[in-house]
Amino acid sequence: MVLHSNIELTSILKTLIPISNLSKDNIELIVSSSSLKAVSKGNIVFSEGDNDDYAFYLLKGELKLISTDNTDFRIYSETDGARYPLAQFQPRQYTAKAEEDSLILCIDKTLLDSLLIDNDADIINCNSGLEVNDIGNDEDEDWMTRILQSPLYTNISVENIQKIFSKIEAIDVSEGDVIVNQGDNGDYYYIIQSGRCQISRKPTPTAQDINLAQIRDGDAFGEEAIIANTKRNASVTMLTDGRLMRLSKGNFIELILNSILQKVDFETAQAIEEKGAIWLDVRYPDEYQDYSIEGSVNIPLNILRLQVGKLDRSRQYITCCDTGSRCSIAAYILAQHGYDVYQLNSGLKAHFRHVDKDQTEIIKTDELNSADILPFKKNDSSDEDVMHDELRGLRQELESIRGKFKEILHIKDIAAEIKKSVIDLTDKKFKEQRVKINLQTQNTNKLIQQAKKIYNDIEQERQSIYKVVEIQQQKNEETVAHLQAEIDKRFLEEEKKMQEFYSWKANEIEKIQNMHKAAEAEYIKIKTVKKSEQIAQPQPTQNHALNDDLKEWLAEQVKNESSPLNKELRKAKGRIVQQADVRYKKAKEISKIHDQFLSAEIDVLLKDSNK
Repeated sequence: MVLHSNIELTSILKTLIPISNLSKDNIELIVSSSSLKAVSKGNIVFSEGDNDDYAFYLLKGELKLISTDNTDFRIYSETDGARYPLAQFQPRQYTAKAEEDSLILCIDKTLLDSLLIDNDADIINCNSGLEVNDIGNDEDEDWMTRILQSPLYTNISVENIQKIFSKIEAIDVSEGDVIVNQGDNGDYYYIIQSGRCQISRKPTPTAQDINLAQIRDGDAFGEEAIIANTKRNASVTMLTDGRLMRLSKGNFIELILNSILQKVDFETAQAIEEKGAIWLDVRYPDEYQDYSIEGSVNIPLNILRLQVGKLDRSRQYITCCDTGSRCSIAAYILAQHGYDVYQLNSGLKAHFRHVDKDQTEIIKTDELNSADILPFKKNDSSDEDVMHDELRGLRQELESIRGKFKEILHIKDIAAEIKKSVIDLTDKKFKEQRVKINLQTQNTNKLIQQAKKIYNDIEQERQSIYKVVEIQQQKNEETVAHLQAEIDKRFLEEEKKMQEFYSWKANEIEKIQNMHKAAEAEYIKIKTVKKSEQIAQPQPTQNHALNDDLKEWLAEQVKNESSPLNKELRKAKGRIVQQADVRYKKAKEISKIHDQFLSAEIDVLLKDSNK
């Protein structure tokens, strides 16, 4: 007889009282820390008079609860009676015997009680440790006045107040300092003298901190873990530099807690009730419905701070719960707000054995589906045979419902497992997709950064090239202008030389003409002499003769290469050709230099563009 999975056990725990009031994480903690005990038919689960540290729940099967006063009754699994702990009062009032093979859930009572306290803790209001008022400007006087004005200290003697101020310790803290860690033991009670703190809590050990509230000057924290003797249920971190006043756990209990918590036993509480005090049960409603003191008021601890203003300040209150832990915190909260309050020492379970059983009307039946007798509320009894018949009919109907319920639970478990697998698969795909998107985003960002860098480099290079080209162009223009000026200068020089050559040539021609005239005059002179000698001979006309003679002489001069005329002509021609060659060579040299300069400039531009 076993459960198929932790999912099935968790779903069952959610129906049990008071476990159903716990958070999902605390229920899972019970699943991991509790144990399942298979009990064969006829075996004993626990015996009357036992004192143990466990809360037992019947998950499957049937048990018979037997007592020495013959108040026997049965408990069946999956019934309303099985939702409550079995014979939970200590010492055990019954012996539990298996009527068929059964499965029992065993939970450590200390763990369950601490989880209930932790579940009840109202973290958001944990800064209400002191009611504060701004009085004066002096720091120490202001802080001390705030404490003394709190209703909490009205029940503390002057001697104890003096001891508190003598034993309280001042510590300087810095921003970011962790004062209290969730899960640590409650070793100190703190009061903020100056500064601000952040209260945070982790729903699970692996979860992120959730910020719940901020507290400041004059606020207090850390008392609930000391009062209930449990672990810290939240963390406190400094938001600013400041100073804290702290009181050790022992001094807090001795000087504050013992002074304001008036613990009474059950008989004394009944006497106080007769004088007009009100029982205040701070358990959950389903625990209260299981058993409670008749006439008591039920305000669960987790909402007590919200309801405390609605209580009658003229009445006295007696806080009670199962074990005494939750009612001690409730008494402290009421004392903070100035109520006259008592706490039932050790809780209802411990005091049940002191109740006079003659005052309790007991239902004697083998078929009663109740987890325990209700010692404080009287129930109307009926005839045993009628009860048997009704219970048989109810049991048959219950068996039918049980089969349907099991089928529903099975379907529910399958649906839960499918839902979990779908959620896990969806989460896995979502995480993978998110990782993929993050990688793509990172790569895209890298590419964008690289592209921006390349663009900036290209832009810088382009600007640099433009500057270089502009400078080079200016240099080229200057060089071309220089070359043009040089060419113009040389051209002028050559032109001047040509003019000088032409002037020389004109002079030479003039000399030749003069020589020609002199020759003509010499020739005429010679001819005149000959004419006088040859008067008798007939002669052609003088001008015609002179022209013929001149042509003949010029022909002779031209034919005679060594003649002065030909020599001068050849020299002039050579000089002209030589000057032309020089000008051609210079022009060719200038063109070559210009071509080399343009070629170099093009090579530089091509090289820069390739980069």
